[in-house]
Amino acid sequence: MASQLASFRTDLSKIATIAHRTIESDTRTFLRQNKSWLTISPWLITGTFLVGIVSMMAVSLLWTLMLASSELTDLGLTRIDREDATWLVLDPTKTRLRTCTLGGRSVTCIKIEEN
Repeated sequence: MASQLASFRTDLSKIATIAHRTIESDTRTFLRQNKSWLTISPWLITGTFLVGIVSMMAVSLLWTLMLASSELTDLGLTRIDREDATWLVLDPTKTRLRTCTLGGRSVTCIKIEEN
């Protein structure tokens, strides 16, 4: 029994050594064949992430501008940007200019009439 166990241990050790050498050889061969691709890869990955982040920021900005613009239109307001000022024009069918009291002060308000 002891000799069988020793033989099994020797065989297992040889198998592990051969497997280790095979993995090491395959890894070296792969790295040697793909060396130029591995040096470009970090720049490619960084560029891809950078383009993705910038694209998402641009889409987010455009989406925000579109939503804000349509929201103003739905409320009966039109925004006009000029060099000297920005104007909000009221749609007389949807909005009314009123005087409101907020915090004990009189302020000018825009009343939006729901249909």
